[in-house]
Amino acid sequence: MNSCAVGESESEQRGYLYKPMRSLLSVLLIALLSAAVMAQQEAPPQVTIVVISTGSGEDHLNFAYSSAVPDKDAKERFERLLRYGGWQGRLLRVRTESPRSQTGATLPPITDVIGRARNVIDRQSGGLPVEPFLRAFSDLDTFEIYFLVQGDMPFQGLREWKTRDVQIQLIHTPGVYRYQVRILRHAADVDLSVPFLQPLPEQPPQHIERKETSSGWRIAGWALVSLALGGLAYLVMHWATRHSPRLPASAQRHGSTRKG
Repeated sequence: MNSCAVGESESEQRGYLYKPMRSLLSVLLIALLSAAVMAQQEAPPQVTIVVISTGSGEDHLNFAYSSAVPDKDAKERFERLLRYGGWQGRLLRVRTESPRSQTGATLPPITDVIGRARNVIDRQSGGLPVEPFLRAFSDLDTFEIYFLVQGDMPFQGLREWKTRDVQIQLIHTPGVYRYQVRILRHAADVDLSVPFLQPLPEQPPQHIERKETSSGWRIAGWALVSLALGGLAYLVMHWATRHSPRLPASAQRHGSTRKG
């Protein structure tokens, strides 16, 4: 009897975790797809990655594809990401379903992955672990990484980087660090090394004249999404804070290792 009760209790606890996180991934991906249409971009990100720093050791590590992929491939990529990051974690769920838009229309199927890993984000370091994601998703052309960090963080991490192999741009709103990534070359000698820290150089204040460009409306479209994500990040953080005590004790006792 006790064993059954514990099993049911843990199943219910996992249900609390899966549903909000799946909703977050679906809403985020739908927002990005809509913004891509509004901005008339060539293609939306092939994968949207969301990392939520809970501040309690075990971070949420999730990603959603913009299309359906085999479960086996999604699981292997998650394990590959853990290896590149030097993180100890666990895969909770891989699911392929057709989400619905706000109007109720059925969208093409997408695959999302929900997992956990310990100490993905070290707040005291001032940086964010971008490079492991570059290596784990290097076979793709475009993807985005969202680091959602609750509370203060002395950020001095990667802001912008461009080589013949990769292009990275940071869009920062309060609590949300959003990296737009383009892999420019897929070859055996591709170099995906990026700096972990990239402090801003000190510069004297100067007047910057604003210029209207043909891409202004496109930037505005993405800005609206970023502002929405700021509010979404707050809600997710609030949810994670409320429900983190519901995690099974066995999950909170996971050991951890992390590359320096």
